[in-house]
Amino acid sequence: MAMLPVIACWLIAMISGLCWAKPYTILFTAATILTAVWTHPYALHQWSGWVQLAVLGGTPWLLAAQRAHDGRALRRLHADEAIESTRLSEAARSERSLQASAQAMEAQIAEITDLYHVTKETGRALHVADLFAASLNIAPRLLNASGLRLIDLSGKTPHVFRASRTTDGRMAPVNGHNSVAMEQAIIKRVGVSGKPASATAQQLACVFPEHVTRVSWVPLWREQQAVGVLVADELPEDKLKTLSIVANQLSLQLSRVYLYQQVEALAVTDALTEVSVRGHFMERAAKELTRAARHHLSCVLFMVDLDHFKQKNDTFGHLVGDVVLKDVARVLQQHLRDIDMIARYGGEEFVLMLVETSVDQAMVIADRLRELVEAHPVHAYDELLTQTISIGVAGFPAHAETLETLIERADQALYAAKRAGRNRVVCWTENANTI
Repeated sequence: MAMLPVIACWLIAMISGLCWAKPYTILFTAATILTAVWTHPYALHQWSGWVQLAVLGGTPWLLAAQRAHDGRALRRLHADEAIESTRLSEAARSERSLQASAQAMEAQIAEITDLYHVTKETGRALHVADLFAASLNIAPRLLNASGLRLIDLSGKTPHVFRASRTTDGRMAPVNGHNSVAMEQAIIKRVGVSGKPASATAQQLACVFPEHVTRVSWVPLWREQQAVGVLVADELPEDKLKTLSIVANQLSLQLSRVYLYQQVEALAVTDALTEVSVRGHFMERAAKELTRAARHHLSCVLFMVDLDHFKQKNDTFGHLVGDVVLKDVARVLQQHLRDIDMIARYGGEEFVLMLVETSVDQAMVIADRLRELVEAHPVHAYDELLTQTISIGVAGFPAHAETLETLIERADQALYAAKRAGRNRVVCWTENANTI
C-alpha cells in the first residue's frame, strides 16, 4: 500500500513525459522521487533503493527525450514533405506552363500554316477576282466571320467582291460589285485614318446590310497608298489581328496582281492611243462572235478611218498627228459601252465591235460617233485642229458569219464612204464596191 502513491506519481510523470510539456514532467518526476523518499526513507541505505529511485526519476525523461526526438524527426519529415510538395507544385506549374506554351505554339503553327496556305492559294491568282476567290478557300478557318468583302480601290470607282458564310461553313461569292453605303463609309474612314478598325452602323452613321451589326476592316497597302480594303462582317474582336495578317498577305499578292495586269495591259494595249492592239481585239472579237452565234445574237463591226490624216502629218508633223490620233481614240472609247470593243487596226484606222446590237441601232451610233469627233476640237501643241472620220459598217450575221468576212465587208463599206466624199457612215451592201 505504501507504494501506491509512488506508482501513481510515477504514472502521471510517465504520461507527462509522453504527452505534456517539460515543466509538468519536471514537477511530476520530482513529486515521484519525493514520495518515494518520504514513503521509504530506509531504502536509500541500500544501492537497490538508489537504482529504484533512478528508474523512477529517469524513465519519464527517457519518454520525454524519445518524444522530443520523434517530434524533431516528424518536423524534419514535415519539412522534407513541404520541400517535396513545393518542388512538385513548381514542377506541376512548369508542366502547365509548358503545356500552355505548347498549345500556344501549336496554335501559332496552325495559324502560320493557314497563312502559308493563304499565300499558296492566292499566289496563283492573276486578277483581283481570282485573288478574292482563292482567299475564300482559307478564310473560314482563320476568320470566324459571317461575311467577307474585298474592296478594290485601284480603278476610278471602287469595285467590291463579296462573300457570305453558308450553312456548311464555307464562304460563297455574292453577286454585285458596286459599293453600298456601308462600304463607302469604310472607304472614307480608311482615307482618314488608314488603320485597322471595327464599327457599328451607328458609329459609321449609315445603313448596314441585313444580318450585319458590326464590321471590321484593314486597308491593303501598295507603295504607301491604300489600294484596297479587306472587310469582315461580325468578326470577333480577338480576330482583328488575324484579319490584319491576312490583309498583309493579300497586299503582297495584290501588288503582284497589279504588276501582272500592267504587263498584260502593255501586251494588249496600243502605247499611243491606249486602246487594244489588233491581235488582242481579234482574239476577243472571235470569242464574242462564237458566243453570239450560240445565243443567236447580233453584233456589228465598224471600220473607222481618219479623213486626210496624212495631210495633217505632212503639214504639222507627226507629233501633232499623234495628238490627233489619241484624241479621236479617246472620243470613240468614251462613248462606247463597257462591253463594246475598240482597237487600233493600223496607222490611222480603228476597228470597233458593238455586241448585242442590230445593224439599224449601230448606224445611229456610228453617225453619232462621227458627229462627236467632228465637233471635238483638238489642241495639239500650238495648233487648234478639227478631225473628221469615215465609218464602214457590217453586221453579224446579217452581212457575214465569220470575223474575217465581217472585217472585209466593213472595210469595203469604209472605202465606199471615202469614195463618197468622207465624213460619213456607209453600211455594207452587195454593191458596196461600186459606190
